[in-house]
Amino acid sequence: MLARMKNEQLLSISDVTKTFAGKNSKSPVHAVDGVSFTLNKGETLGIVGESGSGKSTLGRVILNLLPPTSGSIHFNSLDLSTLSARELRSARREMQMIFQDPFSSLDPRMKVGELIQEPLDIHKIGTQAERAALVLKIVESVGLSPEAIDRYPHEFSGGQRQRIAIARAIITKPKLIVADEPVSALDVSIQSQILNLLLQLQRELGLAYIFISHDLSVVEHVADKIMVLYLGKVVECGTIDEIFNNPTHPYTRALISAIPQINPEDRTQRTVLTGDIPSPADRPTGCHFHPRCAFAVDACRITSPELLPLTNQPSHSVSCHVFNGDSQ
Repeated sequence: MLARMKNEQLLSISDVTKTFAGKNSKSPVHAVDGVSFTLNKGETLGIVGESGSGKSTLGRVILNLLPPTSGSIHFNSLDLSTLSARELRSARREMQMIFQDPFSSLDPRMKVGELIQEPLDIHKIGTQAERAALVLKIVESVGLSPEAIDRYPHEFSGGQRQRIAIARAIITKPKLIVADEPVSALDVSIQSQILNLLLQLQRELGLAYIFISHDLSVVEHVADKIMVLYLGKVVECGTIDEIFNNPTHPYTRALISAIPQINPEDRTQRTVLTGDIPSPADRPTGCHFHPRCAFAVDACRITSPELLPLTNQPSHSVSCHVFNGDSQ
């Protein structure tokens, strides 16, 4: 069933940008710059990049928590920009978000049962008895005991709080979940448990995920496709196999080379990036990555490269003046 769903388009993002006013009107902050992609039902897109690359802002723009400055977002054939506040609230029943820090996203004054039931109350789903029964069912499905509903968020560990956040996200039976760094604040052993839970729920409920992370080793285990962002622009995108077997953009190569390898024989030469990611309010001209790129040529400093498919891999696209033809 899940394999069949992955052929049905759920989300279409076209040339989306998001800018914020800077300290002076002449220097707007370009957080997201011309991003386009599609996502099918039951599919997972991993969005990766360093802090400051625009990943979290893009996630919020997709759900219209932040309105896009330009571009279009179509979810389930609905143009979100044309919906009234009431229509958008109704559409959000099928779009949910899981945040990096579950403790800050859970009201400490509410018991867990109340927190999980709140989306049902907002969308007026079911009777009070039906809501209470569904809360118990969801609590058990995310690996918590029924007694959890009468306790407060501060009484749980970080991993348990993330399970509460996941329960709250799935209780309205959404079609899309944006997971913004959902395991980065957790211990490694707990990370694997939460990732396995997300994969299990995807199989059972047919969920589509946008999984935002700075850690490619995590994304490798959950995603079908990967999109690499740098200063708000897509520099490379493709399937999980294409990105890991043939990383083409120098930035993608650097991110992959930073993944720790357990087996010494699997280790490759590390590509070390120099300097920090520039401010989105003062982006370099041309290719924004060129000041940190060992392969930069004159064209990189002058013009911004287009995102183009590789000649021998049409589903694998890269934005680079140097590596923009056949895979290098």
